[in-house]
Amino acid sequence: MDLARATLDCPHAAAQPAERCPGCPHAAQLYGESLELKAQRLEAAIARHPELAGLPARAGVRAAPSVHDYRLRTKLVADTSGRLGLYVAGGHEVVDIPNCRVQAPALLSAAATLRALLPLGLPLRGVDLRLCDRGVLVCLVVEGRPERAALDRARERVIESVPHLAGLAVNVARPGSVQLLGPELEVLAGEAAERHHLSPDAPWHLASHGAFTQVHAGQTAHLHGRIEGLLEAALGGLGGRRLLELYAGSGALALRLAARGAALTAVEAFAPAVDRFVLAAREQALAVEARAVDAEDFLGRRACAAEGAPRAESAEFDAVLVNPPRRGLSPSVREAIAAQSPRRISYVSCEPQTLARDLAHFRLLGYGAESIEAFDMIPWSDAVETLAVLAPAPPPAPRVLYEDASSVALLKLPFEPTTPQGESSWSLLERARQALGEPDLTPVHRLDVGTSGVCWFARHPDRVAPLARALEQGEKTYVALARGITHGKGKIARPLLDAGKPRQAVTRYRRTAVIAGHSLLELRPEHGRKHQLRRHLASIGHAILGDTRYGDAASNRHFEHRYGLDRPFLHCASLRVSVGGSELEIEAPLAGDLAAVLDGARRPRSVADAG
Repeated sequence: MDLARATLDCPHAAAQPAERCPGCPHAAQLYGESLELKAQRLEAAIARHPELAGLPARAGVRAAPSVHDYRLRTKLVADTSGRLGLYVAGGHEVVDIPNCRVQAPALLSAAATLRALLPLGLPLRGVDLRLCDRGVLVCLVVEGRPERAALDRARERVIESVPHLAGLAVNVARPGSVQLLGPELEVLAGEAAERHHLSPDAPWHLASHGAFTQVHAGQTAHLHGRIEGLLEAALGGLGGRRLLELYAGSGALALRLAARGAALTAVEAFAPAVDRFVLAAREQALAVEARAVDAEDFLGRRACAAEGAPRAESAEFDAVLVNPPRRGLSPSVREAIAAQSPRRISYVSCEPQTLARDLAHFRLLGYGAESIEAFDMIPWSDAVETLAVLAPAPPPAPRVLYEDASSVALLKLPFEPTTPQGESSWSLLERARQALGEPDLTPVHRLDVGTSGVCWFARHPDRVAPLARALEQGEKTYVALARGITHGKGKIARPLLDAGKPRQAVTRYRRTAVIAGHSLLELRPEHGRKHQLRRHLASIGHAILGDTRYGDAASNRHFEHRYGLDRPFLHCASLRVSVGGSELEIEAPLAGDLAAVLDGARRPRSVADAG
């Protein structure tokens, strides 16, 4: 069969809108067309960041070996009428999907049996089904802990009825949570974890109720094989090479690489997953060191260890492997990984926007992608799985926005300080001095580390004072996304403490759009106090989104998890000054990561996003 011409042919995808399953947004396309849409999504995400120009060519998205009956895990919601499926797009009505074309047959059979048993005498919210070598792990998700007698009756009915049952558990969901699964789990039958081979020639890992897994075993095996092959070629073999895997999950990849002779250190924040990983390694006689700790904490401890702790704690890694959640890596984790100076970084991402954002930051940190390829891990969805392998590379030259005989205006990228901070010499100033061959460049003004946009430099220190006066008499315009809906325009005139003394500070703003219930603003500060814009907007109850110092923590978490915003949404869009009798306006395009946030907030949320 020509896979490119394959169709989903699912009755639930073709149903009337009120009964249409939202699980496969590409259901109406031929499979080849779906792959092209995913390739375009990845290309568009990378194109937002000019500093990523020249990335290795990508040959589209690798097709999955199977596009039907492939899902080895599925989460389904239930209602009181016996429906078991997904919520209809944009609502809370359950769409029943007994004839789903993408679930593995064993899962479909288990779901059919459970559907006939509903409601099981329980406050059932949904089920989580997972394949393993012995059959199906069934996890019943309930709202509130049921009485023991009701739970025992449900247990007996499921054990008697569900075919190929390998294990049964109950999970207690958090009231009102948008997440199906909660933190409390009890095993009712079988073991807490079961062996699972992603492919016959790879080590097994332990699958457990509710644990994350890639849903396509065949495509995951191919992805792991590519990582293995690329690292083997780059490092001259894997035997004895020291590898660090962050966000290791169940350890399937780490176990595979350990079987090839690599010395693995695997880091995973979820302690039960680490326990299962250690057990799987021990039973297969694989030498793996596992740490139950958050990636950021682990890297922070290594930074301290490098200053005097035992050599075993501070020894260098040949490669660092990461496969983070869709929100990507935090800025501090990216910086800490680069500080390890690995020979290679293997980055697997399920979200093109945050991948592109992180690759752009790694460019500043001295790592560029030497290969990048995409895999269709979830056929018929809009999800794109991407593998990028990074190698040491010089940072790109800064983008020049304007220059004349006495000054040059550069585009400052996010996460880069204007001038050196602390013990590090890394900054836009040093990057510009080296790339432009101008050792006397001196900043006329500075932007915070988390702010992007126009940054103006004098070519010689003696030109700083007149240019600074011109800028003080001129006008700066910033773009910000502020929490909630502001007035259409306004003026904030509130003194701000500066060096312990209150000083006059005025900021004018104009709302240009309302996006996802928040305000896109143009800001014009009339003074240049420290953090003036961030402090002023917070003072009127409309803090800049992403601002961890002055902003709203809940709103920041929402925008980070859903849209990948990992810094204050603040961008210096233009400077207007009078220099030598001429009016000058210098403009900077909106940074790629902020443009991606706006696009994400403007589009409807898909099921892939929700997962």
